[in-house]
Amino acid sequence: MRVLLVASRHRAGSHAYLCLRSFGAGLVLLLCLPLLLVATGTANAKDRVPMTAGTGPISQAFVAASDKWGVPVQVLMAVGWVESHWDQRDGQPSTDHGYGIMHVTDRPDGTMERAVALTSLSADAIRSDPGSNIVAGAALLSDISHSLATNKYMTTNLADWYAAVAAYSGASDPIVRDQYAQEVFRVIKAGASATLQSGERVSLVATDVQGVPEALPLPTEGNPDSDDYPPAIWVPAYAGNYTVGRPYPPLDTIVIHDTEGSYASAISWFQNPASQVSAHYVIRSSDGEVTQMVRDANTAWHAGNWDYNVRAIGIEHEGFMDQQGWYTEAMYQSSATLVRYLTEKYGIKKDRAHIIGHYQVPNQSHVDPGPLWDWNYYMSLVRRDNLAVARVDNTDAGFTATPAQIDPQHYWWVYGGGYNGSNTYVTTSVINQLSSTNSAVWTAQLPTSGYYDVYAFIPYVDNSTPDTRSARYHVFTANGEQVVTVSQGAITDVGTGSWANLGKFLFNGGVASSISLSDWTGESGKNVWFDAVMWIPSQGGGPPPTPQITPTATPIATNTRTSTPTSLVPTSTPTSTQPPPPTATSGPTWTPGPCGMRFVDLPDDNWAYPYVNYLYCHGAINGYADQTFRPNNPSSRGQFTKILVLSFGWTPYAPALPTFSDVPPPSTFYPYIESAVQHGVIEGYPDGTFRPANDVSRAQAAKILVLGKEWPVVTPPTATFNDVPPDFWAYGYVETSVAHGIVTGYPDGTFRPGLSVSRAQLSKMTALSAQAP
Repeated sequence: MRVLLVASRHRAGSHAYLCLRSFGAGLVLLLCLPLLLVATGTANAKDRVPMTAGTGPISQAFVAASDKWGVPVQVLMAVGWVESHWDQRDGQPSTDHGYGIMHVTDRPDGTMERAVALTSLSADAIRSDPGSNIVAGAALLSDISHSLATNKYMTTNLADWYAAVAAYSGASDPIVRDQYAQEVFRVIKAGASATLQSGERVSLVATDVQGVPEALPLPTEGNPDSDDYPPAIWVPAYAGNYTVGRPYPPLDTIVIHDTEGSYASAISWFQNPASQVSAHYVIRSSDGEVTQMVRDANTAWHAGNWDYNVRAIGIEHEGFMDQQGWYTEAMYQSSATLVRYLTEKYGIKKDRAHIIGHYQVPNQSHVDPGPLWDWNYYMSLVRRDNLAVARVDNTDAGFTATPAQIDPQHYWWVYGGGYNGSNTYVTTSVINQLSSTNSAVWTAQLPTSGYYDVYAFIPYVDNSTPDTRSARYHVFTANGEQVVTVSQGAITDVGTGSWANLGKFLFNGGVASSISLSDWTGESGKNVWFDAVMWIPSQGGGPPPTPQITPTATPIATNTRTSTPTSLVPTSTPTSTQPPPPTATSGPTWTPGPCGMRFVDLPDDNWAYPYVNYLYCHGAINGYADQTFRPNNPSSRGQFTKILVLSFGWTPYAPALPTFSDVPPPSTFYPYIESAVQHGVIEGYPDGTFRPANDVSRAQAAKILVLGKEWPVVTPPTATFNDVPPDFWAYGYVETSVAHGIVTGYPDGTFRPGLSVSRAQLSKMTALSAQAP
């Protein structure tokens, strides 16, 4: 008789078995004994180390899911760390519709459905329950592993799971899949630990892994964007998720975002035709790696406001804004280096009026990067405060005030909140230079000749007086006096004190260099703040770039690795807040309309042309002095009201007393707003204001037009759009607008009621309403 040792695994509950097969006398006997399996990085005993330290529910959920589905616990935990830092996020989805610790996506690709089928768990449980979510992630990894012919199914050798982990990312781009797997295995090798919101301490013990594939070589040849930011990896966004070129200058803003998801998921989402969003750059949390996805010269769709999209570069940072641990030192340093490079390259001011958070963009609902983003520290890195060679405060010897006596009798007032906790001085602005009485000079001796960035600190003090938008700083340089106008109000709009970037100037070393400011701004009674001034050697030296540089758009080279067939480009929708993707045509023409309308940015093949022309012919709309219409600009409440009154043929009304405190009789919009009030179609705010400069949202526009037409409001039992449910305040108005054919939604089934309505969209909605019965 002979005995054969069969090294096979059979799953039976939580056990594996070692089977001895005996052959003899024509009989086959099979004896299976329980075998304890230990997951290791390699087959060597030296790698058999504890996998997780923790006895709490999340730690045990990882162990149980690993045992049930045969996925090494290190792999499960590392994937969970990369996706969420082990946070279920109360069942809230990421930006790309991923849920929970394991980022189980619920999109048309069927991932959630597959998880439900594999586990028999409900989709709601996977979204909201951490244990169920971990089980779903394990089941998906196991299923992927089983489907890969090159992978060893249910192997305990960690490196064998590399391909399954890469596929779990959901990325279509092989470079992105490889980046994701590299990051997961980096976490396995380094370990990770965190204290969750529940108080549970979860740890993944570092495991040495042998045999992990080398990272794929990054693309270097045929790269159309390699000169934008050389350290960045180039992974292009889907061509239908951004606009080629920038319709109008200047490029003057950088918008800071967070991904609300992982690095890889953000990159994949921008490559997904369904997302209709993109950003120029994405930065990884763990090491600050930068991926560029849209050329600087092109318009990424990231800000939720077309005017900002056109003028801004968008930078996404991996992480969730309400969860500690994502905004790492490596990320801050990498992002600040990128922003310094971009500001130097394009002449963008390095201050909080020009480097802003997504939450500062008007008329959108985003609040990223959130309260955990350390703006003071980040901006100090962007400015390189540690290299400052001179800093003169208003109490230092280098500061001279005129009048020298600081008191209200001499039109000086003193407040706290100045630079570094000191006091700050303020006077009130005057219109005429001959009326100027108050001024100050900051003087410093710089160590060497060269170019310096100059900053003035603007405190945030609420003294019930607006801050000047026209502070005139006189900078005495090696090339003579230069006058720079700075909006101190744009700095304080942020809600904190910060440094305003006056610009880059050439100074002589070893002699006195000075900056002066007076109360003459051309405004009456505004705050003019006098605090500290700082000189920092300019990065790379050299003269400042030409102001308001906009990078030149060039043809995009075909990238066979990520190119998308033209047939897959989604059809443009006139009511989208983003412009339609460009299509190949014989070239636009600008044939004057029947009323002589001709705007240089609205060719007659533009989808909005007939609607704009209808309103133009009825005297309800016009363009700008530079012969542009700016169809993608948002429309303000005042503009919309005027268009509405004129297109509906209502008589402008000018009563003696205004309805709203901020729309007095001299206002351009006064008679139109008062007429709309008479017709019962507009309301103000609780404080008695109308805020005519605020943008109009899509939901507000629908409501006003329905009220203006006096259409009966319909409320069908089933909503047309998945983001305008029956309990939404504008549900009836949106549904009524749909019923009358004046609005449509987006390809993903949304209406996006809070987004600003563009001038082109509003023209279509108003023109159709005016012509409707």
